[in-house]
Amino acid sequence: MKLTVAAQGGLCNRLRVLFGTLAVAEAQQVRTRLVWEPNWQCEAYFDELFEPLQSPWLTVTDGLFLDRPSSHKELYLPQVLRLPLYRKQIKLFHPDRHGPLAEALRRYRSLYINTGFQVAPYGTEQFRRLRALPELQARIDKTVAHFPENIIGVHVRRSDNTWSKQVSTDEAFVRAMEQYPDAKFYIASDDAEVKWLLRDTFKGRTLAQETDGLRDNAFSLGEALVDLCCLAATRRVIGSYWSSFSDLAAEIGGVPLEIAGKSFIEH
Repeated sequence: MKLTVAAQGGLCNRLRVLFGTLAVAEAQQVRTRLVWEPNWQCEAYFDELFEPLQSPWLTVTDGLFLDRPSSHKELYLPQVLRLPLYRKQIKLFHPDRHGPLAEALRRYRSLYINTGFQVAPYGTEQFRRLRALPELQARIDKTVAHFPENIIGVHVRRSDNTWSKQVSTDEAFVRAMEQYPDAKFYIASDDAEVKWLLRDTFKGRTLAQETDGLRDNAFSLGEALVDLCCLAATRRVIGSYWSSFSDLAAEIGGVPLEIAGKSFIEH
């Protein structure tokens, strides 16, 4: 059997793809390639953020032309070139639509998929296998060392995420944070203005990285990874609606996730 998974989407979507693929590859003991090719959604190679993944079954690779998801721009040529190599190719694989990945692999024996969705269940053992580069891990460790016992993570997603901006408004975050009058907050955001608003509103009770808020280069994605791991080290995450970053931070940390403004969509 052989499996190739081309991860798509932003950083956290790709990490979910990786964790699920790792779980399947090791459970099925099948040689698996996870293709991590930078694009406008994630402008960094895997090895610009992480140490090599130590697994006998899964290899993370930059990929080749024929590993790319096909599009009309390339006249669907990568898909054509893959035809002799795989019995089945599945675009935008999702277990709800295509069934469990392990079953598809057993059925077709040689399988190519591309996806930005979680391909299979995974657990903390998959999280622990992944290590940030030493310079990024040092920043994470230094920040977390200053966390008090009552630290709460706050992730404010802005940029092009319309759902987050509509539901998890600035006011919704302020209301959510006011419910914890004795807490301190680690604030992560891709919007400098809202970060400063919350730091000013809860003056003396916040910690944050000084970041550019961008996600279009490897350095900025390194900052995002530091934020993700620091959020995961808090006691609770107050996150944004429809944000994989908020969701994954809570998953990795095994901590409760509270969505700012959730009452807005429940009424």
